[in-house]
Amino acid sequence: MPLPKPTGPALGSLLAGLSVALFVGMLREERPNVVFVVVDTLRADAISTALGNPDTPHLAELAAGGVAFREAFTHAPMTLPAHASLFSGRHPYETGVYNNGEPVPADVPLLAETLRGHGYQTSAVVSLATLWPHAPGRGLDRGFDRFDTGSLEIAPAEDTEERVAQALDALDPDRPFFLFAHFADPHEPYDQHAPWFEGEESPSRAEAWLDGERVGVVPTSSAGRWELELELTPGKHELVLRSEDEFKLRSFEAVCREAEVATRFLRGELLRPEEEVTLELSMESGEVRQVTLRAWLNDLPSTRELQARYASEVRAADAALGALVRELRSRGLWENTLVVFTADHGEALGEHGTVGHVVNLYDELLHVPLVLRLPHDRRDPELEAAERALVRHVDVAPTVLDSLGLGGLEPTSGESLLGPGERVLMAETHPPEAPRALHALRDETYKLVYDPGEDDFEMYRLGPDPLELDDVFAHQGHLRETWQLVLRKLADQVEPQTARDEGLQRRLSALGY
Repeated sequence: MPLPKPTGPALGSLLAGLSVALFVGMLREERPNVVFVVVDTLRADAISTALGNPDTPHLAELAAGGVAFREAFTHAPMTLPAHASLFSGRHPYETGVYNNGEPVPADVPLLAETLRGHGYQTSAVVSLATLWPHAPGRGLDRGFDRFDTGSLEIAPAEDTEERVAQALDALDPDRPFFLFAHFADPHEPYDQHAPWFEGEESPSRAEAWLDGERVGVVPTSSAGRWELELELTPGKHELVLRSEDEFKLRSFEAVCREAEVATRFLRGELLRPEEEVTLELSMESGEVRQVTLRAWLNDLPSTRELQARYASEVRAADAALGALVRELRSRGLWENTLVVFTADHGEALGEHGTVGHVVNLYDELLHVPLVLRLPHDRRDPELEAAERALVRHVDVAPTVLDSLGLGGLEPTSGESLLGPGERVLMAETHPPEAPRALHALRDETYKLVYDPGEDDFEMYRLGPDPLELDDVFAHQGHLRETWQLVLRKLADQVEPQTARDEGLQRRLSALGY
């Protein structure tokens, strides 16, 4: 006997129920989750996706299920401008974000905003103070339902792993989500990150003495953070940090809830290499108070030593990636998740006489890993066709939205990699973090770098000179005359901010800026 056909209100209620069910089902099936993993200061040659580097097995596994772009580049060798470009599809000169600590203009659309507008939950976990918002809603936090900064200016991977798991716990499993997971390893100061460190263990440590009494020992080669709670009597006290090797005191504070504890340097200063730093602590309270002393310091390893430490930090980041993948698998989320893995910029480890980043536009700072894994390990011929072509960070967000069948980030300078195109990289760095402004254009053959302060160009033919040691501008500059005009015009238009409040500068200085 056939079932009666519903009519009138009954039919309307049934159709409405079916519509909601279908909509939720479509979201679950057709809208994959999106996960961005960004490892700070990870240079492209610190890992191997071509041959399978045993030091980064989790990244190698991710690359095997996706596309590893061999020639991927960032637009700025510093954290916030690089991320602003990654999440907006715009160059730094278009976002107006030139240095760390600057606001992200409200009229610059960001990927989190776009995905949230399409019904996505948005959550971020960051591990470096350079990504802390300039003010709520005025940084990369715009568009995120949850933006977890943590409490440390630079957090180790193990801390970030735990907070990422908590962010996943807070998500509704029946709605698609966008998760941004940022890992600070291997940003300086480089640690002997156990258990992956394979160099010679450094015995470097500093002793802490208060009024002539030894009150602690601080390792300076492995996350040299020291904290001491004590009862402090009113008046002046002398704290000495002493080591047999030079170290840098990155930050120091004396915290008391009931009274102010003033500090001043009697010997040494922040961020200056010393074997001994002496501080005077003054408390005018009329009685004994509970005070917490906090210091952050690190030693000054040789180039060979810091390379070994950097490698251990890379392996820690790879292990964190593995932990994140396991979390997604255990929650049944992995198969329907699109994953982007990259770095904000690279890191110099002695090349061109430099350790660190920010200061130049050589490839050790601009060339980054980039892996894109589609849901269900789906293969895409167009993505694979771009595997060995030059790709840029501004292309990433448009590619993600294109693969999801979504829009909303326009206009962008980036182009989806799900289509052919010949791309030219534009990169820049600026004071006050960089000692001078530099602008660059790069394709697969040449890189042209412009110094507007000196009105001077450098040019490198990258095939025969991958290390960028032979400046060929004098006799090959005419091959890129149009580029010269573009870079001069760009430099004339840029007006980066230079003023910073004291608290912000202190925080950035502790991170090496």
